[in-house]
Amino acid sequence: MAVRGRREVMIVEDYSPDYFEMQLGGKTPTVCEGKFVHIIGPKEEFLVLSPVELTEFHAHIVQRFSRRRSEMSSVSLPSGEEVRFGTPGWSIKGGGCFQWDRTARRMSLWGASKAYGTFDGAYIREALRQSQGWDDVDIHIGEPR
Repeated sequence: MAVRGRREVMIVEDYSPDYFEMQLGGKTPTVCEGKFVHIIGPKEEFLVLSPVELTEFHAHIVQRFSRRRSEMSSVSLPSGEEVRFGTPGWSIKGGGCFQWDRTARRMSLWGASKAYGTFDGAYIREALRQSQGWDDVDIHIGEPR
């Protein structure tokens, strides 16, 4: 069953190891919390997770995401609160907060981004369930229990 308007796959890009392992030289905790953005590209969708210690604002997540892709550019708006893609075919569909418990295989998504607005929780849950490696994850929309 295809999800309305969905690309072939939703990829979860988690920047937690970048922070905990590469910057701090430690291990990534089994439970991580931070912010996320939902990004749609021409062929793929991304749920991009980042610990708040690495990227304080949702716009910082978008900047990091675009810098990792040499073919992409991002445009900072004068307010400094928002980053948009300068490359056609890419859009940001909202954001919020996350808690990802790797051991319990449970992810909670909640809140909204001041820069990018709310996210479609039902859509993301269904898209993740159809993505490889995520069919056994309990995806909870709302603050962690």
